[in-house]
Amino acid sequence: MFTSKVYKKSPVSIQNILLSTRALVRKKLRENNKCEQYTQELIAHEYDSELLGKYHDKTLNKTIKQARNTVEYYKSYDLNLKTFPFIDKLEVNSNKDKFLSSKKSGAVIKGATSGTTGAPLVIPQDMQSVITEQAFINRGLAWAGFKEGDKRAWIRGDMIVPLEQKKAPFWRYSYFENMIMLSSFHMAPANLQSYIDTMVSFGVQVIQAYPSSIATLAKYLEVNNQYYPGDLKSIVTSSESLSKEDKHLIETRFKCTVFDWYGLFERVAAIASCEHGRYHILTDYAHVELLPAGKTESGQQLAEIVGTNFNNSLYPLIRYKTGDHVVLSDEPNCPCGRVFPIVDSIEGRTGDYLIAEDGQKVHILNHIPKGVVGLIASQFIQDKKNEITILVVTDKNKFNTEQCSILTKNAKERLGESISFKIQEVNNIPRTKNGKIRQAICSL
Repeated sequence: MFTSKVYKKSPVSIQNILLSTRALVRKKLRENNKCEQYTQELIAHEYDSELLGKYHDKTLNKTIKQARNTVEYYKSYDLNLKTFPFIDKLEVNSNKDKFLSSKKSGAVIKGATSGTTGAPLVIPQDMQSVITEQAFINRGLAWAGFKEGDKRAWIRGDMIVPLEQKKAPFWRYSYFENMIMLSSFHMAPANLQSYIDTMVSFGVQVIQAYPSSIATLAKYLEVNNQYYPGDLKSIVTSSESLSKEDKHLIETRFKCTVFDWYGLFERVAAIASCEHGRYHILTDYAHVELLPAGKTESGQQLAEIVGTNFNNSLYPLIRYKTGDHVVLSDEPNCPCGRVFPIVDSIEGRTGDYLIAEDGQKVHILNHIPKGVVGLIASQFIQDKKNEITILVVTDKNKFNTEQCSILTKNAKERLGESISFKIQEVNNIPRTKNGKIRQAICSL
């Protein structure tokens, strides 16, 4: 809708009405009585390990049985999960039709993965899958303290404001959701104070944002020695990797807890952080296996996420290798009391890496910008083995030659002294079609 000529050419008041009407229709379709019942069921077993275990086992067995009986790709396997092969995006893309269930009814909704690490994967789903996903979103918002009627800000990948627009307002209103929607595509340094002022004026209580978008605002507050002047319950982040450094910075500058959500459009895994900052594998969302994948620099065990989706019987994916990793935790339980397994952190997507001078892929780049004053956002681009360009968005009054040298020094310490770094100042970091910012783009 946002890229249609009707929307783009309409005055702001009409855009608000169009956006609000679209949101109301989506809300009616997704948040019905069935969704509310399922949300309450999910909430009921999150503190009870016996109930959660029974729910997981029952749902896993049902998923495997349905897949074997209705999906061509799985018909030759028995009902033992371990007999199913590991699959990945390439395998699914090469056998698209074979994963589609023969048992389908009603509307089919198609969506796609972003494709930032390769070709996009188109995933069909039915309305039941959409409603179920909404129930998990509702529970996640409940963790973050959201109550029906609370005012929200939305800073994600929607092209709410035409890209060619250069002057505020860079936001629109969804009246039926009590929400202000702000563009992620217009977050140049000169515009950031207006984003903050507008959210405060609207009385925002919960912010839902891409990590890169809210981190940009947090860094702006930091370089200007400010704190968010409004009163927030929480911030909910998803769809991109959130580093521990950025999480701490956001919580400090916005004076509230960040609730981070990891998920995929394939619906094969979900991990959510709680009010105590622990990351929980949601074992009622999917069956997750953790394959050993070496160790981090500090010696912690790294594991790849492999998942079996529970909530898309139209396109079931069993033992799907995500290419994403977690750092395992030694904590057996969490102070929050929820009984989901804990992981220490979620590492960056495998597409976000650089090649170091020794030829190794380096995925963890978060500490390179650490300690650089005046740096608001950055992205690493590598087209040649020993040459890397760092795109930077800066506060020009504070990012000087000395800070440039610190950034280069940090990068060389991580990637090697023989690599040359070119620092290029830009007004904003290019985003993907979905409005996300990749930490690194390596074409080698």
